[in-house]
Amino acid sequence: MLLKLGVDLVMFDLASHRKNNVVYYNVSIPIRYVLTSWMYYYEFDSKLHRRWVLASWPLFVAFSMWDAIHTNPLMSDIHNHNVVLYSATIESLLMLFWIMLYFYNTIRALKIPNLLSYPFFWICSGLLLYYSSFIFIAPVLHYAAKWDQWMDIGTLDYIPYVFESVSLILFSIGIAQYRDKSYAK
Repeated sequence: MLLKLGVDLVMFDLASHRKNNVVYYNVSIPIRYVLTSWMYYYEFDSKLHRRWVLASWPLFVAFSMWDAIHTNPLMSDIHNHNVVLYSATIESLLMLFWIMLYFYNTIRALKIPNLLSYPFFWICSGLLLYYSSFIFIAPVLHYAAKWDQWMDIGTLDYIPYVFESVSLILFSIGIAQYRDKSYAK
């Protein structure tokens, strides 16, 4: 969350000075994926699932680097840097896979007596909502905004912001319920 806040503040500052800030977004995608999936590395009980997470890190970083080079043939031209084409979508798919695998293993093992009082459940719910909206809603609105004629779709423009706000509320519920003494007992 601190990485996202820092990157967003730097991008906002650069945008206010009319400078291209996309390079920070492109670099933050693999870093954000590794940091977020690291939580699942520690939460998975299965060594096989942990190996999958570990194997995904270098593969995704390499793919993100390829995507950045493929999208921006002149990497030194920061002023005309473009957003990567596939990395954010692949990150979302991978994160949705880890979240669903974690939920499946948690429900199957029945280790947690009250799921609603478990902080990581709320964080996973927020991530599930965030990455789902990132895959299904944001691309549609992005391409609708890029058409030759502007489409006035009313309040549907605000749906990604609503989803992000709800996911942050779910994070806050999880963080508020965290008690070091009673965590995962």
